[in-house]
Amino acid sequence: MPFLETQHVTKQFGGLTAVNDVSIQIQKGQVFGLIGPNGAGKTTFLNCITGVGAPTSGKVMFKGEDVTGFAPYKMAQRGMCRTFQIVQPFNDMSALENVMVGIKFGRDPQDHAEDKAAALLDEVGFDMPKETLAGNLNTIQLKYMELARALAVGGDMLLLDEVASGLSPGELPEFIDLVLRIRDRGMTIIAIEHVMKFMVGICDTLAVLQFGKLIAQGSVQDVLSNPLVTEAYLGEEDLH
Repeated sequence: MPFLETQHVTKQFGGLTAVNDVSIQIQKGQVFGLIGPNGAGKTTFLNCITGVGAPTSGKVMFKGEDVTGFAPYKMAQRGMCRTFQIVQPFNDMSALENVMVGIKFGRDPQDHAEDKAAALLDEVGFDMPKETLAGNLNTIQLKYMELARALAVGGDMLLLDEVASGLSPGELPEFIDLVLRIRDRGMTIIAIEHVMKFMVGICDTLAVLQFGKLIAQGSVQDVLSNPLVTEAYLGEEDLH
């Protein structure tokens, strides 16, 4: 049984079809990458999976349960956590308090969560004082904080939406190692990213969306050598 499966998922906004009949299967412990040009429907598809926006049609199955259209908090309770392409912090709360929110509303709420939140910030490499207000953090610092907050939910599936964008070439290998360590502790991961070196470094399988349609799926090497994928990325960064 797949850990996560989508069956013919479609998402429409009026006359626009943003996701068109997409079916995927992800096995437990896999790192599944989703790539495609800007506007291909990647984040919309992620939203359909996590309950941020219910699909117009099709099914989302998570650990054998039909969770189509479940609210995000219900998905978190079932073990699914995520980051966002545009980080969504509580600006008037500290980085530590932001991560504690993930614990409070996660699978194992704790009355005294400061130590666990602090440990998660250390684990992801957050390099600012933990008492710093989120509103005073830069974009990269917020990404690390949000990753810690997602892990604080205590789930077993993590969805990453462009977490590596903005990292310097020197920071990228360390971040790849971090994601692989998270995988190795039993996490199943879906990643959306335009930084191909990051995707090649972490993914077992790649899928490609173009205009909402799934045009390729398979091993990293097979997908990146697929002529349809090369054509879809014409004018974008080198896939290799």
